Amino acid sequence: MVKYATSLSKESIVDIEGVVSIPEKPITGSTQQQVEVQISKLYCVNRAVPTLPINIEDAARSKVEIEQALEKGEQLVRVNQDTRLNFRILDMRTPANQGIFRIQCQVENIFRQFLLSERFVGIHTPKLIAGSSEGGSVVFRLVYKGGVPACLAQSPQLHKQMAICGDFSCVFEIGPVFRAEDSFTHRHLCEFTGLDVEMEIKEHYSEVMDIVDRLFVAMFDSLNENCKKELEAIGKQYPFEL
Repeated sequence: MVKYATSLSKESIVDIEGVVSIPEKPITGSTQQQVEVQISKLYCVNRAVPTLPINIEDAARSKVEIEQALEKGEQLVRVNQDTRLNFRILDMRTPANQGIFRIQCQVENIFRQFLLSERFVGIHTPKLIAGSSEGGSVVFRLVYKGGVPACLAQSPQLHKQMAICGDFSCVFEIGPVFRAEDSFTHRHLCEFTGLDVEMEIKEHYSEVMDIVDRLFVAMFDSLNENCKKELEAIGKQYPFEL
């Protein structure tokens, strides 16, 4: 069975049967270090091609690691962005990308649960509209049925305000935002997921500041408590300081 297992190409899909046990020493070279499986049966469900377009190890390597290797005279494979996007299925398997998607999910969940606890109402606004929903942003224009001009919503601003005027005292939305701004920086995206909040002010604008302050505190506290592994994986590939 060992000979058969070693003949399988990387990223092949397998089914195994065995007994879960605790190793005498922590396992190195694996994300799971505290337990192991004593395999008794191994089945190959789907064999991957012998040579993959990119290796997960290469795609998970940080820029710092590559530069440090170059200083030592070593040449490590650098996976560029075009290659990552062309083979996105493999790129998504890196620990950092797994962490990014899972943290995004947690951010949405924390955002929603916190605002629901503050008696906010979640809404869903139209994304295909007749005209610009706010000033200062360029929209993606298209032709609707019958030649009627339309555009993709660059903000739920107008509909949030309509909800407030319709006696919903506080609302929020998690949804796509489209902006056709001709900018080329890492802070400008043509499409992203927006976390939008709208609320009436009863006496003073500090009411809004209080909600926002407690929202961010709850969000960061929860992420630091529940996403330590994901944050560590992202920090390893993309080093950063808080």
